[in-house]
Amino acid sequence: MAATTNPLSSTHTSNVPTISTQIHTIAGILCTVHGLSELPQTTSSVACLWLLHPRLQTKEKMTPIAAEIIHAHNTRIASGRAGKRPKGLIAVSFDQRNHGTREVDKLHNEAWRQGNPRHAQDMFSCFHGTATDTSQLISHLESYIFTSPSPSTTTPKITQHLVLGISLGGHAAWHCILSDPRITAAVVGIGCPDYTRLMTDRARLSKLDTYSQSTPPGSSFFGSSDFPAALQDAIAQYDPAGLLLPHVFNPTGPDAEVGKAIFDRFGVLVRERLHGKRILNLSGRDDKLVPYAAGEPFLKVFKRVLEEDPSLDVLFEDVLFEGVGHAFPAGMLEKSKEWICGLLAREEGVVASKI
Repeated sequence: MAATTNPLSSTHTSNVPTISTQIHTIAGILCTVHGLSELPQTTSSVACLWLLHPRLQTKEKMTPIAAEIIHAHNTRIASGRAGKRPKGLIAVSFDQRNHGTREVDKLHNEAWRQGNPRHAQDMFSCFHGTATDTSQLISHLESYIFTSPSPSTTTPKITQHLVLGISLGGHAAWHCILSDPRITAAVVGIGCPDYTRLMTDRARLSKLDTYSQSTPPGSSFFGSSDFPAALQDAIAQYDPAGLLLPHVFNPTGPDAEVGKAIFDRFGVLVRERLHGKRILNLSGRDDKLVPYAAGEPFLKVFKRVLEEDPSLDVLFEDVLFEGVGHAFPAGMLEKSKEWICGLLAREEGVVASKI
């Protein structure tokens, strides 16, 4: 599949509801805040959904998703299916680094096949930067959107943060949920938790000299200009697989065994980073750009850790869509919408059978 495929091309429908938007410049970043006008005046507690767009797209592409999810949640509130004291819901979208209003050099958003020799560094630093930006914006959002004009006016508080990312934004969503304790739930749309495995496979498919012209194939890729040692160091600090499951992937042979020491370390870090959090992972079985197989070894260990230690209190749902490539179709949006609305309702005491 071409790297320029638009994963949102099949998301939009002709019946997308209309939701209010406001533009705020926060920390030098243009942020679109969705759904503020629809918050009831008596709302005191608000959940904020951070929407992270795909590579080569912009924040505007996330507007229909914001509208669908906020409208669905507000409909549940109106029908009494969101709890006795339901949270309000807003969403925020912004351009990822070097995208849209923040674009500096178009080539640096492209892949190896499109002539960008720094594809691995550019993409990782971009979505790692997105996670950093999200945390920065969380710290300052309220001071821009919730200003009480008088002592008699209730000033809402953002009491919960969720993130939904697609493709490049899906990679960033993994970083967000791992790095910021304020973000308690994530929808990862066609993203990957194992950057090393993903990019090694892409180097193979791109027929990079550093991959194909070595014996065995792939042995010269690591530490080359295509995948420098400093990039590997960053991956070891921030990437889910790099951080939680280090030194297991072997590009030229069988993976190393996940022994007790690695497994125990994995569990300790999961408790530190993800205790009490919720993650929905959405993938296309036919995705060739971000194949499910690239993240599957990590996900198998992740699921095993969660299964063997329920006290970690991490709810992880992994959904593989048949016949779907690198896309975020209506079925994924519908699943995301139901999952987010259900999560918000359950936290307000609504039993699952009523959701």
